Amino acid sequence: MAISDKHRKMITEEIHFIVSKMDESQEPDRKLYFFSGVHSIVQRILNFEYDADLIGLHLVLQSTYGAFSARLQAIQKGGERIVLLEEAHFAKLSKLSKDLARNMEKKQDTSETLKKFAVLSYSTTGNGFYLREKGLLKIEEL
Repeated sequence: MAISDKHRKMITEEIHFIVSKMDESQEPDRKLYFFSGVHSIVQRILNFEYDADLIGLHLVLQSTYGAFSARLQAIQKGGERIVLLEEAHFAKLSKLSKDLARNMEKKQDTSETLKKFAVLSYSTTGNGFYLREKGLLKIEEL
C-alpha cells in the first residue's frame, strides 16, 4: 500500500480507537456501530490520497460491515433464529481490526487479513453457518 506515513498513521490510530470502543461495548449494535468507522476512515483517506489497495481494503471492510448489519437486523426483527451472531463473531471482528492496524503500521501486506475478514463475513450467511456446523469453517481459526 503506497500511502503517505501521515495517512497511514491516521488510519491506524483511528482503528486503535475503534477497537478500544468495540471491546468496551457489550451490545452487538454498539460494537458494529464502532466497526463502521474502520471502512469510513479508509474512505476518507481515499479522498486525499488515491491508492488501489485502499479501495480493495475499503470494499472488503464495507462488505464485512454490511454482512454483519444484515444478519443483526434479521435477528432483531425476530425472523432469524438459526443463523445467529455470536460473541465469537464480534471478538474476531475486533481481532482482525487490530491485525489490520498492525499490518498497516509495519507496512506489511494486508491481503491475508482481508481474506480473513471475507471468511468472517461469509460465516454470517446461511451457507457460512452450514459450513460452521459441518466443522469446515471455524471462526476461532481466523
